[in-house]
Amino acid sequence: MNKDVKAIFSEFDAYCGTVNRNGCISYPVTITWTMTGAHYGKPVVMILGEPRRAGDLPPGELQVPPKILLEVRQAGYGAQPLSMEEIKEYWREARLLSIKNHWHPEARLVQY
Repeated sequence: MNKDVKAIFSEFDAYCGTVNRNGCISYPVTITWTMTGAHYGKPVVMILGEPRRAGDLPPGELQVPPKILLEVRQAGYGAQPLSMEEIKEYWREARLLSIKNHWHPEARLVQY
C-alpha cells in the first residue's frame, strides 16, 4: 500500500480571463489509498479532509509525481506528471498570488 502523496489540483476556471492572465487556479491536495470498500487499494484525492472521487472534482487536472501517474489515471482522474521538486517550485512561485473568494482557502493563481 502506498503512503499518502502531496500533489496539486489545477482547476480550469474563467478567473484567469477576467484578470487577463494565462494560468489556472491551483491548490494542494493529498492522494491517499483507500483501505476499505469497493475501491480498496485505489488512490483517492483528499481535499480539506474530504475524499473526492474523479467525478466529484471541478474540471481540471492533478499534478502528480510520475511514479503514481498511471495509477491515478486508472482511477479516473485527469493527471499530468510533475516531480516533487517541480511541485514545490510551482507552489513557491504561486504563494503570493492568492485568489479572492475561492472556495478553497489555499487556492493560488499559477501562471504559465
